Parts: sequence; structure tokens; C-alpha cells
Amino acid sequence: MSQFCMTINLTTVFTFEIGSTFDEWLKFFDSKESSERLSEFDIKPLYRGQSKKNPQKVIVIHQAPEGNMQKFFEAHGSWIATHGVNISTIEVSDWI
Repeated sequence: MSQFCMTINLTTVFTFEIGSTFDEWLKFFDSKESSERLSEFDIKPLYRGQSKKNPQKVIVIHQAPEGNMQKFFEAHGSWIATHGVNISTIEVSDWI
């Protein structure tokens, strides 16, 4: 019997607050640099949006192999913080 490793893709939901306008934050999120950094960890953005009740609150949904979001934040967390993301407000949930 042969063994094989099956990679599990997780869908990760993030909510957080930003210190800029949503449009300013989108320029960062949708930038080529951001896309390249996400690609390093095989992370695919699925959705990003703004709260109707609180324009400073954002939701982002990504899909990536299990563990890759953590690796991404370890590598680029300080870079993310310099682009208006209030790191202390991040809430995360993973879905399979």
C-alpha cells in the first residue's frame, strides 16, 4: 500500500480594521506587489469587502494550502501593518 500526502486547502476569513479609506487600502491589496507576495505562498484571494456599518472594517477571504497563511504573515506581517491594517484587530477563521 503506497502512502501519499494530501494537501488540504483552507478557506480563511479575515476581518480587521484599517487606518485609511477603503479605496486607499484597495490600492495596496490589489497591487502587483501584494499579488506577487501572495503567490509566493500559493494564496488565492477570493473576496474583499467593506462593512456597511463601519467603513473602517474590512473582510478578506483567501484560499491556500493549510499552514501557508501563517507562513505568509510570519514573512510579511510588518509589511502588511505599514499599509493601514490594524494588526491588533485581525480576527481569523478557517474553513474546509
